[in-house]
Amino acid sequence: MALAYLLKQIPKADLRLRLEPLAFIVNHNARTKSRKEAQFVARYLEKLDIQPVVLNMDWGKIPDPASLPDFEMQARKARYQLIATAAIRRNIHHLFLGHHQDDQVETILMRLIRNPNTSFLGLQGMSAHSAIPCCEAIRGAHEMERYERWPDWLRQFDDTMPEEVEDNDAINLGKQVTVSRPGGLQIHRPLLEFPKKRLVQTCQHNGIIYQNDKTNDDPTLTLRNAIRRLRTNHHGSGYDKRLPRALQAQSILQIGHRARNSTSSLVERGGEILRKIRVQSFDLRSGLMTIAVSKTFVAACEDDVEAGANALARLTSVVSYQSRDDVPTLVPQARLMEFLDAMRSSDATFLTIQKVLLEKLQVDRSGIDHDRVAWRLSRPPMRSSEAKLAHQNFPLNSPWTKTSLSSNSTCHPNVDSSSGVWSDWVLWDHRYWMRVRAQDPSSLSEICVRPYQESDAPYVVETLKKDSVEFHDTLAKAAPGKLRYTLPVLTYQGRISVFPTLNISIPKSRSQQSGPTVAQHPIREWEVSYKAMDQPFIQEQAKTIEWRNALVKRRRGA
Repeated sequence: MALAYLLKQIPKADLRLRLEPLAFIVNHNARTKSRKEAQFVARYLEKLDIQPVVLNMDWGKIPDPASLPDFEMQARKARYQLIATAAIRRNIHHLFLGHHQDDQVETILMRLIRNPNTSFLGLQGMSAHSAIPCCEAIRGAHEMERYERWPDWLRQFDDTMPEEVEDNDAINLGKQVTVSRPGGLQIHRPLLEFPKKRLVQTCQHNGIIYQNDKTNDDPTLTLRNAIRRLRTNHHGSGYDKRLPRALQAQSILQIGHRARNSTSSLVERGGEILRKIRVQSFDLRSGLMTIAVSKTFVAACEDDVEAGANALARLTSVVSYQSRDDVPTLVPQARLMEFLDAMRSSDATFLTIQKVLLEKLQVDRSGIDHDRVAWRLSRPPMRSSEAKLAHQNFPLNSPWTKTSLSSNSTCHPNVDSSSGVWSDWVLWDHRYWMRVRAQDPSSLSEICVRPYQESDAPYVVETLKKDSVEFHDTLAKAAPGKLRYTLPVLTYQGRISVFPTLNISIPKSRSQQSGPTVAQHPIREWEVSYKAMDQPFIQEQAKTIEWRNALVKRRRGA
């Protein structure tokens, strides 16, 4: 409540700041009275001339979510996803959270208790400014939501790129794979410097109620609650002076401050080492990246192992199919040493680090000078379990229809007989964002994205006929070897219909044809966007990287 009140006062301090805060109230539905409490807060905010939106968490068939062993983790994930979906729906980009200094102390203590041997990376506490967590699969949470044509994305680094217009006679209207532009939702925690006691006083002084979530009072519910009870029982009039000095707020906050400074230094040093790597090419069709690593990279990593581990983690993150929330700050030291040993060796070799296949190329294949070593980075071959998880349908309804918003409104994509219907965006393999346009909702429900498989080859060759030679040539260049079996394909009624990153459309076989195949193709259009490349070393080299993409081809008869 303190945060809502203070944000409302900002325009009074500076008339140039036209701020109209909107309050998201999350009802966790973990207690019988939680709905009434959320409604009470909403009514009170309305009295402060702040628009409230109640977001109701849905636990499905779980009768008592608070009894779940990982309740705190599940509630956190669901809470952020509810807020992100509601914010994107309303074109909101900045979220202010009310975490205060006591919350920060509790967070650092929790991490110390859970892992006493944790490094400084785990002791930073909450950041005052950050991207929203737990929302990787929500389009618009970490990137601009709309599709941006490839030349337009590249023009931000190379203003000589010509503007491109939509070509109605080209396959897929001339659309190629593009790259998601970083953006989305930013979290701000402006109250981290203030203890809860100070915020309660602010509310009391201004006649504002301070509403406390009763879920926070049960020390048996979560570890955070237990820590809160411990600190509360030792506060007294001297705040937490009764606690041992090492557990007092200022001591814990100093740990967090030193950890953040150490992390900032690490990232800066890792960035310097990354500058010893030159990105030669990046193939957007498969996520294949070729780099040239200076031999001075080895010495730099030996001099600063932590920075080297950070550099390797950031390098592999560009290609990796790891979840965004799982990407580490450091690769294990043993993996860094393995990479350095391969750099010193004269032999071609390969290794896997952070779910990325790194292949060292022979000098005669690399085409670079002898002071650099060429490597090819790609997605490793899919295991059978991964291939099953990579089967995804395209939902018709927009993401926000799955949440319980106070407005109870339902939004559907525009549907008409001439333009068809767009699906929602789906994140495939943690690497590619995709959406498709079909004739109608029924057709859309028959479309699926999955990895290309070896067993698909006979059908593709039979349907492409004389074009199959060109198809195999494209595969050899874009996805050599087993990498081709990590390419996405769009299927309709179980049959391969489109290679979306290659811009290759598979016509129906003769037994399926009943008319002009172009007009009747079930997938009318598709948009593919590679995940955001927000690493500075990519941005710095974007103009000189050889970007490889699908060719823009004319449709037959166009």
